[in-house]
Amino acid sequence: MGNEITLQTDPIDILMAEHEEGLKQLTELEDAALKIKKNGITKEELDRVTSAINFIDNEIRFHNEKEEKHLFPLVAKYVSGPTTVMENEHRILWDAFIKLKIIAKEIENLESENSKEMLVRTSLFIVELLSSHIYKENNILFPMAQNVLSKEEYEICRVGIAKATLKIE
Repeated sequence: MGNEITLQTDPIDILMAEHEEGLKQLTELEDAALKIKKNGITKEELDRVTSAINFIDNEIRFHNEKEEKHLFPLVAKYVSGPTTVMENEHRILWDAFIKLKIIAKEIENLESENSKEMLVRTSLFIVELLSSHIYKENNILFPMAQNVLSKEEYEICRVGIAKATLKIE
């Protein structure tokens, strides 16, 4: 996800860049779901959904793990409400995501009559939840982190997120 990441890169910049990539994938997922709703399931649209599923399963999961390991615990020392909300939304996302993966697999295997409607509904739920979640992190949690964390804590966060992003932990 991150281009031009170094150990010196600001952790919030890394996370926000990853959010931008995530929002692009959500746009693809939403567009595919709406086309499926209107025109039925096609291989092309199902491939777009599968691509978004793979991105979420890999990149978004890794992103959430970085936040929960390197940012949230530091911020929670000062104010726990926002990090608790974000962690709860991560859990809701993963519950819905598991459902979406199952539905997509059922469609691939031609196993379910109701899969189209469920695929559309679950995809759009994930798009709404994750878009809203990203907005809250970008506009509330991240600025809060920049304000409450000491220089030392911010440095700990920076190093942890940069190393995780570069996969050198």
